[in-house]
Amino acid sequence: MTPVLLVELNRGELHEVEAPAEFATGEPFSVELRNHGEAVHVHVHADDALSAVARVDADGNVFVERETTRSVPVGVSDVAEPVTGTLEIATGYGSESRTVEVTVEPADEGRDVDVDETLSRPPESERTTESTPLTRQLASVLPGRRSLPVLFLGLVAIGIAASVANAVDSPLVLVGAGVVVGAVVVSLVVIFQ
Repeated sequence: MTPVLLVELNRGELHEVEAPAEFATGEPFSVELRNHGEAVHVHVHADDALSAVARVDADGNVFVERETTRSVPVGVSDVAEPVTGTLEIATGYGSESRTVEVTVEPADEGRDVDVDETLSRPPESERTTESTPLTRQLASVLPGRRSLPVLFLGLVAIGIAASVANAVDSPLVLVGAGVVVGAVVVSLVVIFQ
């Protein structure tokens, strides 16, 4: 998240500027110009010391509409040692201004993360289940986990129909068993297509 230097404008009276006395950062930041009153032109300027390591990414003269907030990005260079300068925020053509002592610090080295070469290899479980062309072919032919219960029930129905047709010597039962076997076969064909 980008650090923010909050500047309050026109809170008490026209062209009033409220800002913290100091601000420190090691990365680019933004100057948030929060206007509480009438529309106003704001001039944001870095002194020589600060402009050596920081760049105000605007022409310096920013128009802030009534009751709105404008953001002025400030780019920051990498520094080996802290650099301190002032950032001036002025309104009313310089009649009201506030200076903020800005310190640009070296980038935080503690954020670096050492990456071990083992992170470039997949975990053991993924390496052992790599698919080969043969396993992909078998997977496309064999039923999935969702259709295994249907397959099992179909085979049970065929077994029961065959047992009943064998036990009862009747042409009507034989036709009924044939219908059951035919229905199971058709449903299995539909499932595996």
